[in-house]
Amino acid sequence: MVFTFLCDISFATVTTIATSWISPAAVAAVGLTINFLFFTIAFFFLSLSAITVITAELAGSGDQAKIGALLKSGFKLALIFCLSAATLISLLWWSLPLMPLSEEGASLAQHFLGICAWIVPLEFFAFVFVFASNGLGKTFWVGAINFCAVPILIALTWVLAFGNLGFDAQGVPGVAYAILITVAIRSCAFLFLWLQKEFRGLKFLEGTTEAGTNDIWKILKIGTPLGLTEISAMASIAVIGVFVSQFGVYSLAAHNIAHNVFLLAHLLIYGLSRATVIQVGLRVGQGASRSAIKSLISTAFFVALLIGCSAAILIFAFAAEIAALYSQDTNVVTTLTSLLVFVAILRLLDDCTMILQASLEGLQRTKAIFQIRTTSHWFVGLASGYALSFWLGLFGFWVGIGLSFIYAGCLFGVRLQSELKLLNGPN
Repeated sequence: MVFTFLCDISFATVTTIATSWISPAAVAAVGLTINFLFFTIAFFFLSLSAITVITAELAGSGDQAKIGALLKSGFKLALIFCLSAATLISLLWWSLPLMPLSEEGASLAQHFLGICAWIVPLEFFAFVFVFASNGLGKTFWVGAINFCAVPILIALTWVLAFGNLGFDAQGVPGVAYAILITVAIRSCAFLFLWLQKEFRGLKFLEGTTEAGTNDIWKILKIGTPLGLTEISAMASIAVIGVFVSQFGVYSLAAHNIAHNVFLLAHLLIYGLSRATVIQVGLRVGQGASRSAIKSLISTAFFVALLIGCSAAILIFAFAAEIAALYSQDTNVVTTLTSLLVFVAILRLLDDCTMILQASLEGLQRTKAIFQIRTTSHWFVGLASGYALSFWLGLFGFWVGIGLSFIYAGCLFGVRLQSELKLLNGPN
């Protein structure tokens, strides 16, 4: 699971570095396009991820035969999502010339999007297999395939974008083709997940769906709140960035870098949170006792504390060095070093909050996740951050983010306690 997250970060990092070597217009155009593309497909991708927890529950309850029909529902939904995403991406393509880009930048952005748009159907259909494999607890080959995809992307970018091994240098289109080919190879490799013994006997073509168990509406009921939660998070971050830009270019640069460090420190906790979703879903399917599920969640929470404390100590100890790695500008480094103190504290808070959220997701209570996260993003984080910025400037927004994590963590804890009390079976 960690390698999956690492692969996503690596794809964005390789693309950013490659385009920065091409031209300033290229990195600006491609960076903006990627952000809009991610925003466009995030809802669909997160909605499909509900297959993981449903698979875990079915496996835990001994209903593996129903997983085949779940996959069929997943592919139907992936097709619907592909058509919907195609419409939105087409609108994005037509709107790119209206963005704050030069004529060259708009042309590069459209060319890049026109090529990379083809990764969407590859990703949607391939990840139906991936999410099911994760739900069955078979994450090794998923991680291995993602790990192998990174050097493939680097090699293809070196060849196609910069003209090596006899190929002509294609620049930005070369970067796009490198991403597309890598995703195609990775998607084909994901198909071999079907050869795992846990998939044997799953009657994909013959399986029948049951309402509320493995049909499209079951996936949407669990997945839609997750997709909306991600959209809410991305939108609130974008709005905060707009407000921060009013403090000047140095503050905005330091804020963006601090957010990048915050995401990078998210690496280990991502794997732990996904594992928590799978294991809670599996225990629920098995009809495990409340005490067993509580013990599992407590263990995950304790590990999250260890990870969070370790990350906080490292960021505290090397804040100046981390800031210097990102920028040589004295003003940016000074502000960033102070911001990294907030990052260290907030990372610890969010690590614990994510385990509580993952536990609710494992219990399939995703509507509560959306409600709590959305109110924390907008009515606590953004509102309090904006108010505090009049006294604390840029740092006020980071205090607001911290308050949103505390708010979400407390409500997740209360809701989790009430949900555990409702579980059937012995205490």
